[in-house]
Amino acid sequence: MNTLKAYAHRAASFLRLKRMTRRSQKAALNGLAELSFGPSSLNLMMADTCNSQCIMCGHDYKARGTGERLTLQAMRTIYGHLNMAEVVDVIYGGGGEPFLNPELADIAEFTREIDPVIQHTVITNAIHGDAETYRRLLRSRVHFLCSINAATPETFEAVSGTGHFHRALDHLRMLVALRKEVSAPVDISISMVLMRRNIDELCDFIRMARREGADGVKTLYVRLYPDAYRHRSNTSCRITSEDSLFFQQEHSDRVVREAAALAGRLNLSFDHEPFFADSTSRSRDCIDPWKSLFINFNGDAYPCPASEILFMNKINSRQYASGNILEQPIMEFWNNPFWQALRKTNSVRGRQEIVPECLCCGNAMCWNGVRDRSAHLLDWSPAEQSDLRL
Repeated sequence: MNTLKAYAHRAASFLRLKRMTRRSQKAALNGLAELSFGPSSLNLMMADTCNSQCIMCGHDYKARGTGERLTLQAMRTIYGHLNMAEVVDVIYGGGGEPFLNPELADIAEFTREIDPVIQHTVITNAIHGDAETYRRLLRSRVHFLCSINAATPETFEAVSGTGHFHRALDHLRMLVALRKEVSAPVDISISMVLMRRNIDELCDFIRMARREGADGVKTLYVRLYPDAYRHRSNTSCRITSEDSLFFQQEHSDRVVREAAALAGRLNLSFDHEPFFADSTSRSRDCIDPWKSLFINFNGDAYPCPASEILFMNKINSRQYASGNILEQPIMEFWNNPFWQALRKTNSVRGRQEIVPECLCCGNAMCWNGVRDRSAHLLDWSPAEQSDLRL
């Protein structure tokens, strides 16, 4: 009966996803800046702290992390300020390491209690965790994406700034075993941010995923933040422009093609961005301003992936009044000048280039093509120098 119920919830989730995606795409196509519906995708920045110092991260949690976190009490308020019947997915993973939030499992159980149709996923480096927390998350049908980024201890340390490679794999094995124990119908995948330092380990990473019982591998090309965001305290690890695969396009394509073929033979799912050789361009078609809400640990609202870095200074200073979901119901700020300007900037019809951050987005390779240098090596100076107030 529980299995049948799980499949019924998955089917309902799929139908909700189709419906909400179609609604957002239609609104973006028609240039609708003022919405009668709320966000369908939530990304929760669970904790402003981390147990690693990944060189590709845009925030130095050792030096600047406050240790603050989203609490269960806060989540009760946040969910009360949203129409949860419209929400398709909840991600526990923006900002620092979610497992450093001691109420992570409580929040996941509350999310499932609110609406079992919602798909929720935790994005973790797998360094921190324990069997009981894993069990509770699995019973709440939380999916896992473990950001391991290497197939050897040496590369893991070079990328993450920590020597906990074997601990991460131990936790991955524990998670896979517990999934079987509690018969949880969830996906467990591992991910790699592709760069010069780890690209040659990708096939071994695929084999490692198969060996440890993961369901698949997800990859992204590294986006290099501007130089001011690359510094890490208490470590000599630092990413450089040469780490971008923009400078190793043929080699990258060859390795990723080999990895895709290997994953197919091993019956693993394998997600990757387009090959450099297949780069094509199209009009910008971002629909995040119509569907996404990134929620900071203090309730501040952000619009999209990496916006907690790119928009942070302007939102903190209130140059951009993006709203606060802890303080207001969603419809009290969802159509304010900030959100309407984002939608006008990304509308398919009647587009107005208003918000400079959207013009230097790290996802620009999705529409400008993978060979767009500025989407690999980010230049935020036009946005940082703008005095636009919203």
